[in-house]
Amino acid sequence: MRWGYLLAMGVAGVLSGSVLAQLPSNPASATRTLPPGYSALPTAGTPQHFASLPPVNVEIKTAIPANHEWLLKPEHGAYFISVKSFARPPRPTPEDQGPSALAMAEALAGEIRDLYRVQAFLYEHVSDERKAEMAAIAAARARSQQYVAQWDKLREQAQLKGMEFLEPDRKIRYRTVKYKDQIAVLVGGFKSDEDARKALDTVRKWPAPKSKVKDHNGRDVLLMDMGTIFRPGPNGKQLLQESPINPFPTATVVPNPTIVRPKETWASGVDPVILKLNEGRPYNLLKASKNWTLGVKSFCAPVEIVSKDATSNVMRKFGASKGADALMAGAEQAESLAKVLKEMKKNGQPLGIEVFVLHTRDASLVTVGQFDGPYDPELIRTRDMLASIKLNVTEDPTGQKPVLNAPSLFDKFVPMPIPKP
Repeated sequence: MRWGYLLAMGVAGVLSGSVLAQLPSNPASATRTLPPGYSALPTAGTPQHFASLPPVNVEIKTAIPANHEWLLKPEHGAYFISVKSFARPPRPTPEDQGPSALAMAEALAGEIRDLYRVQAFLYEHVSDERKAEMAAIAAARARSQQYVAQWDKLREQAQLKGMEFLEPDRKIRYRTVKYKDQIAVLVGGFKSDEDARKALDTVRKWPAPKSKVKDHNGRDVLLMDMGTIFRPGPNGKQLLQESPINPFPTATVVPNPTIVRPKETWASGVDPVILKLNEGRPYNLLKASKNWTLGVKSFCAPVEIVSKDATSNVMRKFGASKGADALMAGAEQAESLAKVLKEMKKNGQPLGIEVFVLHTRDASLVTVGQFDGPYDPELIRTRDMLASIKLNVTEDPTGQKPVLNAPSLFDKFVPMPIPKP
């Protein structure tokens, strides 16, 4: 039996400190494999191995290679026609053996280039989930560097006492997040929005793409999503029919997403009118302590409310204005939705959702939670939980006739900074 110092502290920082132990070796522990391009910390040797590591750098590994000839760049144009985007798992899973997003996007862009003789480019959107995972990897590596000095001291103590120093667990641990590669196919570029919109009429008349790609089982896969509709059948019964959806008729004009544009900021504090609009409200977002929240619903009115000099309860001083009535109604709907979310339960237990409302000059916004940043893992978890909520809307009180295409409870989930007074 041999004595040694055992550093009871993995690089994830679960514990800190040292302990004198009678252990033959340091037991192995499970860890997640790092994504391609990230090397794990060494599992044997001296702390000098850690000192030779490059500095922590949150580099996002993308599905599209940096030297891809169709990769969209700022110099390709100011405006484009977005034809279709593909969202696929970054690698095959037992449940999904389909082709990658890159393979499908390349096939569609290639068909457009060959058939219509126009430029088609690929643009990859890096999702919040992927950014959260890369940030977690970087944070884990940064924490591991903090322990090098502690290991040196413990090794010196062991040597002075003639004891063997048992190497600590040096595996990186981080929270994994499920994400998908998201790649869009864009046609262009165009100098102006007007030029792109003129070309849009032509693109929307293109027939459905005919190209196919092979999945990992060798089967052909269309480059189109499948849609289902109800059609009248025999005996008056409704039949569910599935068919591919041509992406070209739903193409839209978009600015070049690779061109950095200035973000809107609050000039100095918060607009005094907004402060007045939210004063005394039970779900006032301006009282949140953190810097980010998750926008889930907006109630808008296409009017400008009042001048910035207004000082009284401006929401109730619009008289017979139809725009003001719509804005007031939206404010009441936002407060009602916030109350419903606050009281929402699952299996009889409250979900404990933290809800806020922000009333502005032309809209009322409902948000959920407060977070440290737009890629906060807790924000991602909250968004996924809200996305799983389903509405059951029926045409009759008995619930036997579900309404087709019922409106969703939430708009798009948008991380947004919280304005500070």
